[in-house]
Amino acid sequence: MKTPSNYTETRINKRSLPNLLVHKFLTEYGYAHGPVIARAIVDDILSTVEQCCPDHIPPKTVVWLAVRIESRGQRKGLTVSDLIPVRLAVITDSEVKILTDPSLGNDHRRQARHTFNRTRFVRWCHEAYEQGGVLTHLDLSLLSGLSTGYIARALRQYEAETGDVVPTRGTVHDIGPSVTHKTETIRRWLRKESPAQIAHDLNHSQYAVDRYLADYQKVRTLAQKFPVTDLPMLTGLTPSVTKQYLKLLGEYEPGLSLYQ
Repeated sequence: MKTPSNYTETRINKRSLPNLLVHKFLTEYGYAHGPVIARAIVDDILSTVEQCCPDHIPPKTVVWLAVRIESRGQRKGLTVSDLIPVRLAVITDSEVKILTDPSLGNDHRRQARHTFNRTRFVRWCHEAYEQGGVLTHLDLSLLSGLSTGYIARALRQYEAETGDVVPTRGTVHDIGPSVTHKTETIRRWLRKESPAQIAHDLNHSQYAVDRYLADYQKVRTLAQKFPVTDLPMLTGLTPSVTKQYLKLLGEYEPGLSLYQ
């Protein structure tokens, strides 16, 4: 019998991990959809393993499972498909300098520690966002060992001082009670900025920005025709969210004639 010219190559390829896993799918795991689909599944599994457990991780770096930016709406429950591995630097040289500044006296050490923590929270959120993921306050708590309450206060303080929106899961997916991002979205839109530009500038999902604007328009229209007490039922929004939009109406369109 004639030996195929690629016989040696075929024997070598059989000894690869992907081929071994495909073989197990077809002969040991009871998989009945054929080698092509089995190969696609194996390739995806190996790609996921490589993302989560790469061979070469730089020093002072952690691989963390963040929530995908593409996850939509206010759904708080997560599935495995909502997660994406991201790499986060545990600490940077500039952050070390915040803690080791020789000019700081004892009275300023506590403030330096707070600035150090806040700087890391903001950087971690931006690093995850640039890789397609968003972090929750719980993620930041597990990474830092600090409470979610402390983290929430630190991020609110940062946003109030800088005017920048930190891309946490709460801000990007519009989860939580904060109205800061609704306010900034409506303010920019009334200044004729496009929804796409607003989403980009605020590190917000396009879905969340579009929903802010749609809800604002809904409340704006109905508030001119119906009493405030009827608006939650008519808009499908909760009373607290309805009040938020009414407050924005009063602040940004004070001349609008509302139902009396």
